[in-house]
Amino acid sequence: MMLPPIHRSTSRIGLAALSMIAAQGLVLSGLSAGTLLQEPLAAPEAAPSALDFITKAKLTGDFRLRYEFAEQDPLESSNAVTLRSRVGILTGEYAGFQGFAEYQGTLAFDRDDYRSGRGDGKGKGKTVIADPESHELNRLWLSYKGFDSKIKVGRQRIILDNARFVGNVGWRQNEQTFDAVTLTNTSLDHLRLYYGYIWHTQRIFGSEPPATAAQTDFDGSAHLVNFAYGGVPNATIATYAYFMDLDNEAGSAQSNNTYGAFIDGGAPMDLLELGYRAEYAFQTNGPDSPLSYEANYYHLEGSAKLEKNHVAGAGYESLEPQFRTPLATLHAFNGFADRFLVTPPDGLADLYVFTGTKLPWEVGFKAIYHWFGSQGGSLEYGSEVDLVLTEAINANVSVLAKYANYFADEYATDTQQASFEIDLKF
Repeated sequence: MMLPPIHRSTSRIGLAALSMIAAQGLVLSGLSAGTLLQEPLAAPEAAPSALDFITKAKLTGDFRLRYEFAEQDPLESSNAVTLRSRVGILTGEYAGFQGFAEYQGTLAFDRDDYRSGRGDGKGKGKTVIADPESHELNRLWLSYKGFDSKIKVGRQRIILDNARFVGNVGWRQNEQTFDAVTLTNTSLDHLRLYYGYIWHTQRIFGSEPPATAAQTDFDGSAHLVNFAYGGVPNATIATYAYFMDLDNEAGSAQSNNTYGAFIDGGAPMDLLELGYRAEYAFQTNGPDSPLSYEANYYHLEGSAKLEKNHVAGAGYESLEPQFRTPLATLHAFNGFADRFLVTPPDGLADLYVFTGTKLPWEVGFKAIYHWFGSQGGSLEYGSEVDLVLTEAINANVSVLAKYANYFADEYATDTQQASFEIDLKF
C-alpha cells in the first residue's frame, strides 16, 4: 500500500508552525533568533583557582636613565650617568592573596667621574652623588585582602602621608624599602587605621660594603601607628605615633619616639582653590639612643590654585635642635641641594615660597625659593633656588629636569645640582 504524497503546501504549513513554536520559545526565554545569530552564548567564567597566582601574573618594569651634575665648594664637581632598573613579577590574586618580587640594579657608565659615598676609593675629592652601583632584592612580599583590611608581610615600600617621617627616598636611584608587616583597615566610615612593624630598613647606599658605619642598613624595630580621618569636607585629619628603636651603630643615635598630627585640605571656589596644611609633632629620644632630648616640629603651608594649571603658595617648616627623621624621604624637604639632610645643631627654620604652572605642550614647571636660618633665628644659614620641569610623553614614558643652587651664608658651603632623566614604566 502506497502512502499518500506530501503536498508542497502541507510542508509549508508544517514549517511555518515549527517556526512559530521556536520563536515563541525564544521570546519566553528573553532571546531572539537574531540574538542567537549575532551574540553566541558566552562560556561560563572559570572558578577562581590557585593557578591564578601563575596564569594571571604580570611582569613589571621601572627603568630610569639619569645624568646628574653636582658641585659643592671646595670639592671638585661630579658627573654621574646611571641607569636604575627594576624588574618584578606581580602574581595574580586568589582568595585575597597576592605576591610580588622585584630586583633592583643600578649601573654607572663611568664610576671614576663621581663619588658615590661608598668606600671604593673612586671619585676621590669630588662632590658626593649618592647613587652607588648596586644589585639587590628591592621588594618581596605577600599580601592578603579581606574584611576591609589589607595585610602585607615582607620587604615592601612604605610611604606614610607626605613621607616626612617614613618614605622610600624615591629621588635616589636605590630605593629605601623595609622588612615589615603592615596592616591597613577601613572598616569604619571615613577612617583609615594603619599599623606597621619594621625589623630591618634597607637604605639607599646599595649592596656593596659601606664606607662608614653610618651608611649601614638600620636594624632594630620600629612601630608605626597612623590614623587618618576623611569625614570632614575637603580635608584630611591625621594623627600618628612612631616608635623607632634602632639598635645598631648606624641607628642608635637616630632612635626616637615621635607623636604628631596634621590637617591637610582645601576650599574649592569657582575659579580658585585654596589649599592649606598645618602639622605639629613632638619628639623624644628612643630607648637605645645615647642622647636625651625633647624637640618640636612645625609645618604650615598655604596655596592658591587657579584653573588647575597655575599655583602659588608659601610655607614655614621648623625643626628644633636634635629633631631627627631617619626613615624619611629627605630630598623632598628643605631644598633639592640636600644641605639639610640632618638637622643643624641650632635647629632649622625654612621659610619658602613656590609657584607652578603648565607651559606649552603640557610641560609642568615649578619654582621654589627658600630662606634658611637657625630655629631661634639667630643665624642666617643661606638661601636656595629650586627649579623643576616635568613632561609625561605617554602613559609609560616621562622626562624630568631639575636644578638647585644653594647660596651659603652661615651654614655649609655653596652647592649646585642639576639633573636630567628619562623614566620608562610598565
